Amino acid sequence: DHRGASAPTPLGRDRLTAHHAPAAITPEVFFTEKVAPQFRRRIDEMQRQIMTLQQQVQERMNAQGSVRMVVEGDGGGTWYLNTRNGEMTVAAEPAFPPVMTVYQSRAYFDWSAAMATESGLFGPSSRNNQSELTKSRIERLQKIKGLLQFSFTHLPDGSERSFCIHLGDGERPATPQTTLSMKADDAQKIARGDLNPQMAFMNGTIKVTGDMALAMQFGAAMM
Repeated sequence: DHRGASAPTPLGRDRLTAHHAPAAITPEVFFTEKVAPQFRRRIDEMQRQIMTLQQQVQERMNAQGSVRMVVEGDGGGTWYLNTRNGEMTVAAEPAFPPVMTVYQSRAYFDWSAAMATESGLFGPSSRNNQSELTKSRIERLQKIKGLLQFSFTHLPDGSERSFCIHLGDGERPATPQTTLSMKADDAQKIARGDLNPQMAFMNGTIKVTGDMALAMQFGAAMM
């Protein structure tokens, strides 16, 4: 008995299709609601970017601090990078008590300098500017004490390179409390801005041994 069900009429099918089809938009509505507002949204977005850049410039203009750089080996020595009034100068004496000391062998220096088109505090410059000194970073670094070692493995010749950062005053500890290691290729990706340091830390690309708290304090300070 088919009396209880009937096939949809052509009119019924048309109504069903119309129900699911997107409503047609007129050119006037499209230009008014879609195109024109985008112009203002783009201006607002650019203004936010300008404000962010202005804040970043101010952070660097207000930065005051010194970093002690020690290159160990033939042709090495000690230099101080002094930052103030929006300028960084290299001198034989610190302008301020050093916020940190960076120790690197001549072998590490030669390796990092050779692969750097630009250079930051710890070697090849990162496009995300996370190795630059700012007022806030200096203030946060001043609260940390300890010795960290950064090791880079799997160099083309099979060797590895490392440098140390000593935070705080006093003598350099005999051994690092924390060691962070990664492949040299990954270090270059971070330097180019192709790999986010925080993501590399979270996914295990950067391996940490020793005092995890010190590594996290340093990472937070350089944010």
